[in-house]
Amino acid sequence: MAVEDRLPDQFSRDLLAGSLMVANDQNNPVRLHLAAAGMRELFGHILHADAPDDEVRACGWFKQEPNTKTVTRRQKAIYSTQGGLADEFVEQLGLDVDDLHREAIRSIEALNKATHVRPDTLVNDAATISSFIDEALAALEGLLVSFSEGRSAVKEALVDDVYRAMSDALIEQTFDDIDILAGKGYEIDPWIDDAEIEVEALRSKAIVVRFSGVANVTLHYGSKHDAAEIQHDFPFWLRFEAPVEKPTELTLVAHHFDDRSWYS
Repeated sequence: MAVEDRLPDQFSRDLLAGSLMVANDQNNPVRLHLAAAGMRELFGHILHADAPDDEVRACGWFKQEPNTKTVTRRQKAIYSTQGGLADEFVEQLGLDVDDLHREAIRSIEALNKATHVRPDTLVNDAATISSFIDEALAALEGLLVSFSEGRSAVKEALVDDVYRAMSDALIEQTFDDIDILAGKGYEIDPWIDDAEIEVEALRSKAIVVRFSGVANVTLHYGSKHDAAEIQHDFPFWLRFEAPVEKPTELTLVAHHFDDRSWYS
């Protein structure tokens, strides 16, 4: 996956494209320094947008670093990788992204330094510029990969729990989206086609998981002597939340069954 495809929004992609455009302008004598400013803002936007200070501070693992009153970049990177999940839980997942975080912080520091250009710090050597930008891009990609790996590790750890929560919800809950279509109730086949699990968010106090797929539903009509049934496939999604202290205790918080094909 290209680094552009990992970026969270169009603003990020514009920042990256603009920074690289400047870096590749060989007629610009200060291209490295201007590109560094854009890249620095890109790192900052990603960290600040994904890890608000209040959310980071609310995590159980957060401890105020000495000699600063702010949330550090490293703490923001940790939050974007694991949310409020305890370090012990993350270690059990086998997730180790410390090196990726260190490279990202080191790159941000280098970008900061490069934005302060003076006559004796001007860099215009093509090879040096190319190497500098390549290292910044590698660090950016590593940071984004760490976020993705965090969600993937949580997803793998919770697969069985999500399927259990999904099955319980389909059995125990009454879904008005379907119930309104059936005269005498309905049954949902627990074997779901095109099943997909996505960790939508890792927050300070909760994780949010989305299960989607296509459910085969049998809708019942009529009375005992003239009973009839119709089977129909409904795309659907279920959203669950769990407290970070007990990530396997998933609770259904939202759902949607797509009934458009029923009417077509």
